[in-house]
Amino acid sequence: MDGNSSWATLNNCPKMEGYLKGMQNMSKIILELKNSSIKYATFYAFSSENWNRPKSWVAEFMRLALNFFRNDPSIKAVLNANARLKVIGDKTKLSQEIQDILMEYEEKTKDNTDIIVQLAISYGARDEIIRCLKKISELGLDISEEVISYNLDTAGIPDPDMIIRTSGKQRLSNFLLWQSAYSEFYFSDLLWPDFSKTELQKAIKEFSNRKRTYGK
Repeated sequence: MDGNSSWATLNNCPKMEGYLKGMQNMSKIILELKNSSIKYATFYAFSSENWNRPKSWVAEFMRLALNFFRNDPSIKAVLNANARLKVIGDKTKLSQEIQDILMEYEEKTKDNTDIIVQLAISYGARDEIIRCLKKISELGLDISEEVISYNLDTAGIPDPDMIIRTSGKQRLSNFLLWQSAYSEFYFSDLLWPDFSKTELQKAIKEFSNRKRTYGK
């Protein structure tokens, strides 16, 4: 979900207002995905590399995220729309307050079935793979594609058919490296807060016209 900071600059707003607009837009897009009968969606909210940003930025972003999850009507609308929330990433690095509210939402929505939303927060694909292999080693299991997939954060969730990247960026940035082996890509020049339902439907339509061979 790239372009939040750039959106704030273009609109003469504080940087964090851009991130808030991005979080609120995430909620809108989740509801549109649900209405389009998309069953799974993953949103890259905060990467493992983002911890390396200035401490003041990280602290401000986390305060914003906590307030968003606690109080913002847009996330409440998602939680009331039969959507299931699943958090992926190294949650141990998050504050206890954020861990608690995310665990609360995971528990409250665990039986919801219209759409499963994975929120990648404190997430990095390389870190995920390392944690996965450590788990496999501790369990004494033989390594196979199936065993690795089963022990990733995304266990039980299908690999993504399509990855959308906004703000003109054209790279994976350590996102779902294992799972995206045969994902289709859609690049949008729109900044994330401006990524609309219309642009989403455009992406879905383009995906439906692609022929996928999986290397065969």
